[in-house]
Amino acid sequence: MVNNGSLHYDHDRDGTHTQLAGCETKFRNVEYETIITVRYQDDVLTVLTDLENKREWKECFSVKGILLPTGYYFGVSATTGDLSDNHDIISLRFYELDLVTDPQVSLERRKIVPQALTFEPPRERSEDKKSSGMSNVKIFFLILFGMIVAVAAAIGGIMFYQKHKENSKKRFY
Repeated sequence: MVNNGSLHYDHDRDGTHTQLAGCETKFRNVEYETIITVRYQDDVLTVLTDLENKREWKECFSVKGILLPTGYYFGVSATTGDLSDNHDIISLRFYELDLVTDPQVSLERRKIVPQALTFEPPRERSEDKKSSGMSNVKIFFLILFGMIVAVAAAIGGIMFYQKHKENSKKRFY
């Protein structure tokens, strides 16, 4: 997401309405560090991952036409719409790329408004469709209740049958 302060991150939808690019990776429950690198060079933003501990980078995504100014801060957040995990950021390392640039261009770079040339306009937020069915927990308790009722009915039926059988043997002639 590239933002100049006019967009708001939609926590309910994990930012999908304002995302520029993304990828999904499986990094949970591993016994080693997972490493992600973010590289911004020549108006290209690239994210690479090393999730298999092989010290080999795999491209997650790369987007051209990203305009970012200099002199700003880098922030990291783990807040999403559905917090069900805890992930720790162990370290952040920053490296300045050795580029030969004109000092005048560097000064002009500070005045750039953050933007992405390929950014889609924000979409209208649409509510999730309400599921008409029951949840798995409700279905479980419904089945459990049905089984208890069936067992109670069977025991009651057996007891009624035995009482009826005993009463039919005690006839007086």
